[in-house]
Amino acid sequence: MDEGLTLRITGVEPGDEIAGARKVRLATTRGSIALVLHSAPEKGRAALCVSGAIGGFDGPSMLYPHLGLEMPRRGITIARLDYRAPNEFGECLVDAMAALTFLGGIGHERVALIGHSFGGAVAINAGTLSPIVTTVIALSSQLAGAHMAGELAPKPLLLIHGGADTILSHESSQALYERAGEPKTLKILAGAGHGLADSEVFELVSDWLLQKS
Repeated sequence: MDEGLTLRITGVEPGDEIAGARKVRLATTRGSIALVLHSAPEKGRAALCVSGAIGGFDGPSMLYPHLGLEMPRRGITIARLDYRAPNEFGECLVDAMAALTFLGGIGHERVALIGHSFGGAVAINAGTLSPIVTTVIALSSQLAGAHMAGELAPKPLLLIHGGADTILSHESSQALYERAGEPKTLKILAGAGHGLADSEVFELVSDWLLQKS
């Protein structure tokens, strides 16, 4: 991470809770970071979800809200992050690191990272930097900014890409797979586009979280 990019959390501002999802704002020295937190009954395991270059909370094809509805009942808290400055890689990376620090601070000792597209590179980088990250899932990931993939091992890496992705070719994930150390898994979904609108994606991600987080 760029040594010029530093951020300190100065406070936590909890918001309303609706249907088990609580809005949380992390007040920091670089501005406010917005999270949506779907808490499991017990502390311990969590997953942090980061989106593509335009930001937002939802991920590809509403995957992240779906995980938020389903995974807490299976013992995994889901945190969905919206970047302060979408498409600014360094800023998005420190946002992810701040969210990981927050999750660790509230009792989660094992955290998975999930990132889509641009966010795949954010997740891979943050995964190499944070000791509480146990695994990384990169969906339709870009190559730019993901040069650290080889340093992620021995943390497991799951790469999922659509074989019909016209925005970022599946060759991006194949190249990341070649760079990464073991353990690693690559899934190319024939016919799926960049948004991975396929029920198989939820099953792949949820099963991986249960096994690896």
